[in-house]
Amino acid sequence: MTIRVLVIDDDKTYRALLQQTFSEYDVSVACSGEEGITVATRLKPHVILLDIVMEGIDGYATCCELRKVEHLSHTPIVFISNLSSSDCRLKAFEIGANDYVCKTTHPDKLKAKVVDILEADHDYFEAHADIAEKESLLLDLQRQNACMKSISLFMQATHFCSDFNALQRVFINTMANLDMRAVVHFKGREQFGSTSGNVAKLERELLLHHEDFERIHQFEHGPMVFNWGNSILLVKNVGELTDICSHVMDALELAISNLSRRADMVAQILSIEKTNKEILANLKSAKSQSSRELKTQLFDSGLISQFDLQDENDLDELIASSSDSLVGLIEEFGDNAEKISAILGSLKKPPQELRFLFKEHAAKSDTTLF
Repeated sequence: MTIRVLVIDDDKTYRALLQQTFSEYDVSVACSGEEGITVATRLKPHVILLDIVMEGIDGYATCCELRKVEHLSHTPIVFISNLSSSDCRLKAFEIGANDYVCKTTHPDKLKAKVVDILEADHDYFEAHADIAEKESLLLDLQRQNACMKSISLFMQATHFCSDFNALQRVFINTMANLDMRAVVHFKGREQFGSTSGNVAKLERELLLHHEDFERIHQFEHGPMVFNWGNSILLVKNVGELTDICSHVMDALELAISNLSRRADMVAQILSIEKTNKEILANLKSAKSQSSRELKTQLFDSGLISQFDLQDENDLDELIASSSDSLVGLIEEFGDNAEKISAILGSLKKPPQELRFLFKEHAAKSDTTLF
């Protein structure tokens, strides 16, 4: 890299001396403070050698103006002057100079000072670049950590979703927390959800034709489709969060599978209970009918010709005892679905730290499809 040096001095002879001293560098010159400010703003030199006593604005005023220019605010400025008082040196440093050299100083010594300043300046910017890189890395890690925390909260919240409407609401709120503009569809169900609160016709049709997309598909203008087994997601502002969207889709797939299995289990229990109730009703009816038929047969056979009230009661108890145990056994299976539903219902109340995910999403205006 070629080092650019700017000399601002109204002494033609001294300008020539400095040009010769720094001949191995790219040297530019200015004859006044005003010209020096213009040239420096355009040239962006690596170091400025500045005289103090000049016609027009002096070196002090020139230095102040140079420091006001953003890309010159840290450019090394070396005052070179015949003024050697302590006050002059102090003022130079107060307004932002890096060094102060008398014009009587040997050119080689001046050059050595400038080289040292350039090396220090290079080290300074390298250190700041390293700090900036580390700060950027730290911000990325913090952002990734925040995203993973959102996914963790989503996974916890899915265990408290009683149905697919609740699951969709939790998912949309999670995407909103990730600052995603997204639309989701649960395959095989008439369910669409959007962080904007509205699903455009084109978005709906696009998600319904998910067979046309690979697992992750990106459109030329930026939006991406995440096409998983039970759900499909359109994200309009993925940016650098492709992996995060994939992770949250993995979590959604697991939640959909668990919710489907839970619903199937309850449906099976309800079916079994319905059958049990039918069997119990038939058994009770058969019990009463059998009691009447048995007494009739006993009378008709002539084995028993006459009962008193107590004998008849004893006979009823004897007949009933033969079927009561079976009736009791079937009754024990009754109301299992209600009991399980009650247990599941008690588990559906989310803890305080997750309830914000179950609230109705405050939709943002978003009329842009892509």
